[in-house]
Amino acid sequence: MAEGKRSGIPDVCLPNPGAGWTAEDKARAAAEIGAACRRGGYFFLRHHGVAADLLSAVYEETRQFYRLPVTEKSKYNASEQSQFLGYRGLGREKSTAHAGAEACEQYRIGNAEGALGMRIAADFYSAPFVNGACLFRYMVDLGDRVLSACVDDLGLGTAGLDSSMNSPMHRLGLNYYGVGHGEKIGNTVDYAMSPHVDLSIFTILAQNEPGLEVRGPEGDWICVPPAQDALFVFLGDYLQRWTNGLYVASAHRVRQVRGERLSIQYKHRPGHDAVVSPLSRFVDEGNPARYEPFDTGRQYASFLKSLLGSG
Repeated sequence: MAEGKRSGIPDVCLPNPGAGWTAEDKARAAAEIGAACRRGGYFFLRHHGVAADLLSAVYEETRQFYRLPVTEKSKYNASEQSQFLGYRGLGREKSTAHAGAEACEQYRIGNAEGALGMRIAADFYSAPFVNGACLFRYMVDLGDRVLSACVDDLGLGTAGLDSSMNSPMHRLGLNYYGVGHGEKIGNTVDYAMSPHVDLSIFTILAQNEPGLEVRGPEGDWICVPPAQDALFVFLGDYLQRWTNGLYVASAHRVRQVRGERLSIQYKHRPGHDAVVSPLSRFVDEGNPARYEPFDTGRQYASFLKSLLGSG
């Protein structure tokens, strides 16, 4: 039985990635994705086109990196100067929900904004993850296809959100949750990652062990099981903000783990200069704008600095 049917999480099957999409294929995928985005903001995605052996290679690469001594991992420490690409040690990220920190180690690779020197630095931070960099490219393509389906469902036309997607700041996160991490940094809560909504368009995730939970439409926490043949997609703040709440951002958390847990999370993000606010299509006299504009470059960087420090 499919994981989605067991858990009550919607299943979306993309058209065959190896063949051209017909207009009917695209309309069906857009309608299914749109329904899930309105209901709870999350779904399993099947026929996504990302090879299982590539995901396995990235898991192993991630496992090997986190087995390195701290002195080796720290050579890649994330900082404001790296646009927070690189390594975030255990307890480095402050929690937004309690007085402690997040009980996991994290690493980010992806696009960078700025002069040639910054782009060379981005290559440096990707160096420990050769397979991860390959996966990142596949995820960018997959993210573009999912966003295109959202644009079609919302009736935004051929231009869609193009003006916000110049030089997008996509990110691939490679996270490690270990048994006892919370206690090691003095946490007293019963979860490893605090409840939050991602500052992204959406996140596409794979996990080798259970742990992720999403808040359902009724307010309950729903366990997201690992999926052998699917990726899990959940909406971030930006699609909710653009649609003035028509699409629902998915609050999520990671509970305390009982074994080594690795998660691969790709965040599809706008360009550095994009300012996200409710689109005029979703605002009228009876439905005023519910969200303030958010600068996904400077304002987002300031938020990260408040969580991670300047490095």
